[in-house]
Amino acid sequence: MRRIHYAWFVCLGGTLAAFVTMGLNINVFSIYQPEIIRLNHFTNAQGSLITTIRSLFILAALMTVNQLCSRLGERYVLTLGVLLCAASRLCFGLARSFPVYCCAAALAGLAYCYGGMVPTSLMLNRWFRHRQRMALGIASAGSGVSNVLAPLLITRVMAARGLRASFLLESLVMAVLALLVWLLVRTSPERLGLEPYQRQTEQDSGQSRGPGPGMAMSRGQRLAVLLAALLAGGPGGPAFSHLGVLFTSEGYSSTLVAGLITYLGAVILVGKITLGQIYDRFGGRRGNHYVFGMLMAGLGLCCLAPLGGYIVPVLAITAIGLGVCLSGVSPTQWAMDLSGEQYQGNLRAISMAHSAGMLLFGPIPGAMADRWGSYVPAYALFVLFALASMVILQTMYRRLSVPSPTG
Repeated sequence: MRRIHYAWFVCLGGTLAAFVTMGLNINVFSIYQPEIIRLNHFTNAQGSLITTIRSLFILAALMTVNQLCSRLGERYVLTLGVLLCAASRLCFGLARSFPVYCCAAALAGLAYCYGGMVPTSLMLNRWFRHRQRMALGIASAGSGVSNVLAPLLITRVMAARGLRASFLLESLVMAVLALLVWLLVRTSPERLGLEPYQRQTEQDSGQSRGPGPGMAMSRGQRLAVLLAALLAGGPGGPAFSHLGVLFTSEGYSSTLVAGLITYLGAVILVGKITLGQIYDRFGGRRGNHYVFGMLMAGLGLCCLAPLGGYIVPVLAITAIGLGVCLSGVSPTQWAMDLSGEQYQGNLRAISMAHSAGMLLFGPIPGAMADRWGSYVPAYALFVLFALASMVILQTMYRRLSVPSPTG
């Protein structure tokens, strides 16, 4: 019986980190947001500001994450991210004022970056010669697992024990998972005396490192790619984090919304692995058409939330779940395809631009809801952002003559 390569255990460690820092920390937070607004009598704008501050600190952490990984190694950085997430939930549980909620959101932003896809991508790039995108999809799919397991449990704990108890319980679970991440993850195969994972068949031999661009990016082209990542930050960030409050504000019950978020997690779980496979087999250009198309369809269906019923929200959540994988998987793919030898630096730059979009557009849903009494106009605007991002990005792929994978 063939022994499982340790690279897959490292991938599991990245999956657990994503489960906490991307899933519980970001995706599942939409369950809490309506309760935080209601119990503390915050305005919709204040509710959006909490997630905006989180995005601000994601951006700040992105400025240091590469240096931290170089100095400490991805094992330490990923574990630190999960521990910061536990500290964030502790602060949320103890919060009694808006500034304390903002401090908790700041810790959540640091946790998302240090325990997120930048250190995981750098680590998996070292551990996998083949199946890199598949491994990345599996790791980022941890965020979807959290959506499947957590929302109904959190809703029940909040109903029985209150908001504070739910946050404190989450903090304890995150601390335990930080220990598991530490035990599983190793920074490089060389430290264990191993070679990176690779398939031995000739069929897969052409999938080892991403095809790279047909020509180097000019400064203007690089700025265009960063603009595309920036615009994608709105649909991939604030639009996603406001799903719970969107449907709640349109009259859907909290139980139904929790069920939708749980279903969303199942779709994300499938969607991220699927997107990784699509990128592996068909390349970045076709994969981008798929993921942006799903995202725009989902955002458009969200605009129909006032119609009520069950069909529209289920279809919207299905498409959103398949399309929001863009935030977890696509920036790494864009960096692989468009960067050549400057992969690490461009991965950070693209991730920073994407996080800057989350920050810049974060206040939009709450501000527009306060102005027009509905979150729907913000979702219509985010459809346009996603379309503009896709057009710019695909234009760069064509101009740089990025080839499709072979094999």
